Amino acid sequence: MNEITFAQAWAYGGPLMWVLAFFSVAALAAMLYLWYSQRRGIVVPDALEAIRRAKDPAAEGARIAERLHSQTQWLADIAAIAPLVGLLGTVLGMFDAFGGIAGDASAAAKPVVLAQGVSKAIVTTIFGLAVAIPSLVAYAFFRRRTQRRVAEIEAGCDEVQS
Repeated sequence: MNEITFAQAWAYGGPLMWVLAFFSVAALAAMLYLWYSQRRGIVVPDALEAIRRAKDPAAEGARIAERLHSQTQWLADIAAIAPLVGLLGTVLGMFDAFGGIAGDASAAAKPVVLAQGVSKAIVTTIFGLAVAIPSLVAYAFFRRRTQRRVAEIEAGCDEVQS
């Protein structure tokens, strides 16, 4: 089996690889931000203090919960979009592979030309999935963590009101 280097795979993927790299960096940044910002010692005391000072504590609690949940949504969005970008790269690569064969009758007789084009086309799908899968796993983790933080805030509110 022919093995390709990362640099070759990057070149095969074309400009969509930059889009996938952006999503990869954005997902990593979101993960690091959520890991830090949604720690119990930061979120719960700050939220309880904001709820205590609010004119409408229930509305303030709902706003805080919505903000916490919306922060995790970025990871779900990246997990949904990255494989579609990879698929777009595959479709464009297939178009190039078959277009090259259609334009050159001598290439049509060589299955290697088609196989090479298809293997190049699939690179973006691989990279799209490589971005999407960890993003989706992180989304599931942080979604559950957010739900726990919201429950802790609700329990803290019950204690404050008692």
